[in-house]
Amino acid sequence: MRHPFVMALCASLLSCSLAWAQVTGQPNTPDQDPAQALPPEPLQRLLQSVVAVQSRSDAQASTSRTLGQRREGSGVVIGPDLVLTIGYLLLEAESVDLIDHQGRRIPGQVRAVDNLSGLGLIRALVPLRLEAVPLGDSDTLPTPGKLWTLGQNESAPTALELVSRKVFAGSWEYLLEAPLMTLPAVNNWSGSGLFDDQGRLVGIGSLLVQDVYGDQVPLPGNLFVPVNLLKDPLPDLVRSGKRAGPATPWLGITSQRLPSGGLAVLRVSPGSPAAQAGIAVGDTLLALQGQTLQDLPDFYRRLRAMGPAGSRLTLTVRSEGQSREVELLSTDRAAALKRPSGI
Repeated sequence: MRHPFVMALCASLLSCSLAWAQVTGQPNTPDQDPAQALPPEPLQRLLQSVVAVQSRSDAQASTSRTLGQRREGSGVVIGPDLVLTIGYLLLEAESVDLIDHQGRRIPGQVRAVDNLSGLGLIRALVPLRLEAVPLGDSDTLPTPGKLWTLGQNESAPTALELVSRKVFAGSWEYLLEAPLMTLPAVNNWSGSGLFDDQGRLVGIGSLLVQDVYGDQVPLPGNLFVPVNLLKDPLPDLVRSGKRAGPATPWLGITSQRLPSGGLAVLRVSPGSPAAQAGIAVGDTLLALQGQTLQDLPDFYRRLRAMGPAGSRLTLTVRSEGQSREVELLSTDRAAALKRPSGI
């Protein structure tokens, strides 16, 4: 991806130490004739239904400091006026534009940002006149298996290999139990589409990761969010901009596992439950409800199991060598962010 915010994303969210030389900064180059990789009809549909997404947030928005005020990525048309993309492009967005394969600029508005899956929806404000891509079944994809990705400004899909579905826990309280991990690493991943051999959409590009297989084999690749995470909540997201039911609990802590045990606090979101409880950068999270924290997936699963946003909990925190019990009242992450224009 060519926009500077991607570098900030890697630094602040993933601590990516992978040299940028491993990805060229240019659109992906397909490794084979795409006409031989996909049937002609779905291939033509993909080439006209992957669009560029350009968004702009307020300079004072909290996410502008980490993701940048201007963001650019890709999206895939999934309905007459609906585009699916990655959610971080749309957080606190004041405006959003779509640019199609003919260079036509189409004004849009944020319809939803689903913090649980990490996906986002854009509604076009004028007719798209683009064919929608059908959703495939991301749960039944074989591993290993051949898939194809296509992002903005690319003239042909790039072949990828689905190599694992290992759990991914982002340091910013984000958990995917079975993401789509692919090789080789490509750079045009932010909101790009991942497609099966029939041209059906099975995933949306999210991140460059260093360990698609696991820490024992630190091989860089890409993480795509499976589209099946969207299917059940899609009607509610389109209708109201959010999932039905109570929101997922959020504390406002960015953390990582320590080799010596516990989770090191890397960042605390201003005004978050963690900030209000006095948790600070440099603290170590030791236990939740008196039970030792093993790693990030363990932390997030147990946090969610305690109840929806608004639930009360106790963290054991070590600060400057001293341990203490801290009571927090979780909240909905969306409540801590400026609502995007349109929702």
